[in-house]
Amino acid sequence: MDLSESLLGKTVARQLGERAAAIVLRIGSDGFDRAALARVACFNFAAAANLSAILNRELAVQDTRDVFDRIAPRDLALPRLGAVSLAVLGAAFEAKRIGGDAPLAAWARKHAGTGVAIRTFGTVKHQIARLDKRPRRTARRRR
Repeated sequence: MDLSESLLGKTVARQLGERAAAIVLRIGSDGFDRAALARVACFNFAAAANLSAILNRELAVQDTRDVFDRIAPRDLALPRLGAVSLAVLGAAFEAKRIGGDAPLAAWARKHAGTGVAIRTFGTVKHQIARLDKRPRRTARRRR
């Protein structure tokens, strides 16, 4: 990108340069800037920020390999984390060359177990939400 200081101004050009080089996805000790994600055709930087927050604060992962090995898709069925964030995670796997040609599917298969059909992330989130609401409905009926 042409960041002409004479046209944009020194401050704006510097800020845009810093933003381009900043880490937008942090998974434990691994950091991904916009260029690293763009190399694997990922441009969902807001979803990357949500994914970073959840993986680092709520799940305390070590790095991208740790997510692939230890965290199941079901564990990520959390508020503020949707299918787009999962696609960003797949891009991180791809950027780190974890999981082969289809890293997201390989990750899902790894945690699904043998003979279990892989479901969409939306289906998993709806199932978990339905299970979470079941005790509340029972409590309401008792009142």
